[in-house]
Amino acid sequence: MFIQADVTPLPRTAEGRVGIDPGFKSLLTLSTGEKVTHSRELEAGALRLAQAQRGKRKRLARRIQERIANRRKDRNHKLSRRLVSENTFIAFSNDRHAAIARRFGKSVSSSGHYQLRSMLSYKSRAGGTTYVEPESRSSTKCCSNCGELSGPTGLRGLAVRQWECCACGRQHDRDVNAAINTLIAGAGMALEGKVV
Repeated sequence: MFIQADVTPLPRTAEGRVGIDPGFKSLLTLSTGEKVTHSRELEAGALRLAQAQRGKRKRLARRIQERIANRRKDRNHKLSRRLVSENTFIAFSNDRHAAIARRFGKSVSSSGHYQLRSMLSYKSRAGGTTYVEPESRSSTKCCSNCGELSGPTGLRGLAVRQWECCACGRQHDRDVNAAINTLIAGAGMALEGKVV
């Protein structure tokens, strides 16, 4: 037996366009300048989880892990719904999370960016929002004002959060600049017809 159900579109509250740069200190940085805080579900439950695992209480440990996963999923559902209802165009930076996770560990996996990206993808189709995932190469070191590659580079450059473009003199917040560059690259992908 099959149930025929029509997809009800998400109600639109605004007509914005947004670029999203995923992060680990703050969960997301939007091209509008807003930084979505990381609720750190894994870190909040880590102490109780460790106690249950050391005490060999497998059932309690599974329940704590399930609660952590449910909180992360709930946060991602609410955030993706809000972003889709507020924007007609979303560009989410396509970072290589597997490589980043090897270097930075748990903070990457606790953020749940892959889950958020998949939720944004299917909710965008239902909500009539254009969703793209442009490559993130040079998004943090490229000036969003003039396009000059004058930002901080390398692993030492990760500590630099504010920088000034040497070509045009504009001050940049590293994450907001990357989100604006993601929006610009995503708009180019949408014009070329490379929509996810």
